[in-house]
Amino acid sequence: MTVEAQQFTATANDLARKRSVHRALTAKIPAEKGQSAWELSHSRPHPNLGDNQVLIETSYVALNPFDWQGVAFKYGIGEEAKVMGRDGAGVIVDVGKEVKRFKQGDRVWFCANSSASGTGAFQEYSVHSASEIGHTPSHLTDEKAATLGTGLITAGVALFRTLGLSLDDLDPQRAAKQQQRARAPRAGADDAPWLLIWGGAGITGVYLIELARLLGYRVICSASPVNHEYVRSLGADVVLDRWSDPADLVKSIRKATNDNVRIAIDNVGGKTAALCHQVLRGSASWRKENDVSVDSDDDTTPGQLVPLAGSPKEITTSSSDGSDSDAVRKVDSLRISFSTTFYNHPEFSEALLDKFDKLLESESLTPARIRLVPGGLSGIERGLEDLRHGRVPGGYKLVARLSDTPDLGSLSGQAGGTKRSREEIELGNEEADGETQDDKSAEREEQTQAPSKKRTKTADASNGTVEAETVGSKRAKEEQPDDKIPPTAEANVQTTAQPPARSAIVA
Repeated sequence: MTVEAQQFTATANDLARKRSVHRALTAKIPAEKGQSAWELSHSRPHPNLGDNQVLIETSYVALNPFDWQGVAFKYGIGEEAKVMGRDGAGVIVDVGKEVKRFKQGDRVWFCANSSASGTGAFQEYSVHSASEIGHTPSHLTDEKAATLGTGLITAGVALFRTLGLSLDDLDPQRAAKQQQRARAPRAGADDAPWLLIWGGAGITGVYLIELARLLGYRVICSASPVNHEYVRSLGADVVLDRWSDPADLVKSIRKATNDNVRIAIDNVGGKTAALCHQVLRGSASWRKENDVSVDSDDDTTPGQLVPLAGSPKEITTSSSDGSDSDAVRKVDSLRISFSTTFYNHPEFSEALLDKFDKLLESESLTPARIRLVPGGLSGIERGLEDLRHGRVPGGYKLVARLSDTPDLGSLSGQAGGTKRSREEIELGNEEADGETQDDKSAEREEQTQAPSKKRTKTADASNGTVEAETVGSKRAKEEQPDDKIPPTAEANVQTTAQPPARSAIVA
């Protein structure tokens, strides 16, 4: 861009601010077939600021599967243009008269409450409840802070509201010790409880591993082999090959944990939630065959399963896999909700975010890896297509820099948003994780299930939580686990052969 063009852009942006309008990416139901639902506006009015809200000038936004799901399946949008997006980071430019926790100039990150007005992330200025945003520490860039939002909040709600664990037990001093233990061979003497995370390299999985480590849990998780070292670096004690035969996976988990997993969080889908359910029930026959004894008191308390991406399906009745006759404990399947725990519940949300502020400040939490989407707001539509079709490796979050947004033009009528080749996606400061698109296409599960014609909506669909509307399998999720296609995209992808079954890799 020439100096003259830069000066013109700066002047135009200043004038826009003075007019109280800004650039925003909106979506609505297209008037005609084949027309894009997305449009880049250059004159979106600033949202009204409430007494308990802050006005944020956003610098970076991050992309979530729900952002494309809402548009593709027409929930959360209508005939009027709406600003989409949930995760972002920036600086506070104004505060409501009742706000105490923040001031002008504070750098913050957020997970937008999409049921509230003016909160959509895909715009330069948005308003948010002061009880629902977090401080960005000085050592953390906005680019990295933008990845926190949905993934970290989902992990926090799952652990500290759904499972009822105590925020007071989060101990940053455990971090170094847990890291060392995760990298070294286990002696088997550690009596810390186990937490099973299915989909450890998904964004929510990344934060679950880190928080579990700080809570003192031993973590066993699944991930594609290419991501094993990454999840180990986060603090996972045992990592399994997610593409192994399901029966082998269950046996490997029992062996690694002495059949004593009592808490599991599934971040993938209904079938893997069923595997978690099997593990939690325990197996009397497996214990007998392997001469393993477990304290009987451990079996009197029901196992707890948090299915983030769908209720357990197709639970096997094979006695060796934990049928009713073989199970040693009951299992409670727990429902997660943002609207009844986080949004509009300042007592919990402020306590959670205050704790996250301390963990981020002390560098006890590490944000997810990033990939920068070129074109700012104008590149988001194409980025969401990448997310939809599984072209984003596990453990990476797509992030857009709003200052890269063109000052003129619209996405309307431009197929896929900004046209570019695959090679033009910037990788930030990190290398790709070694998987090609073809590699990932061969490593996807549950992608050929035909959707039913009936859609199911829950009360929280507008909030963008894990209770969102889904198609066919009735599953939705905020995070794309590992390198798997989001479940609502399954019917849109051609059948691809799955990889041959492997023996579970236990590290």
